[in-house]
Amino acid sequence: MNKIFRNLDDYEIIYPNILGADVSDDIVFTKNAMNVIVRELYDHYSFFDDSKNKMVYFVRLFIDSSPAYSKKFAIKFDNKLEKFDRVFELRKIKIVIDRKSIFYFMGILIDYIKNEKEEGFVFFEIETDDENLKTINN
Repeated sequence: MNKIFRNLDDYEIIYPNILGADVSDDIVFTKNAMNVIVRELYDHYSFFDDSKNKMVYFVRLFIDSSPAYSKKFAIKFDNKLEKFDRVFELRKIKIVIDRKSIFYFMGILIDYIKNEKEEGFVFFEIETDDENLKTINN
């Protein structure tokens, strides 16, 4: 259980359940990021298994690697589970991370920004010293 963010209303937390992990390894979503995910799923995808004929979508967090860049955090909507996926749930939405990518996402804050210049999900490393926690809390 995350002691750093647990009582804050603006965050939703995934505890990665990895041996040796502590609260600094939690995967944290801002409420804003989760609201965007929920809206996108409702508007464009089926994520409730209310019919056997519907494909059920979920959120996949993964590391995208290519020759152009070494590693890049990525998020997408998917409907196919792989053998070594780890499945978590926030707001009844499945969040899926493959076993290799989960270590990169541990200690990451996921937010969604929209302004005149850019729009999309952003990924921040969570700093665990007291000074930076105060910045995150504001």
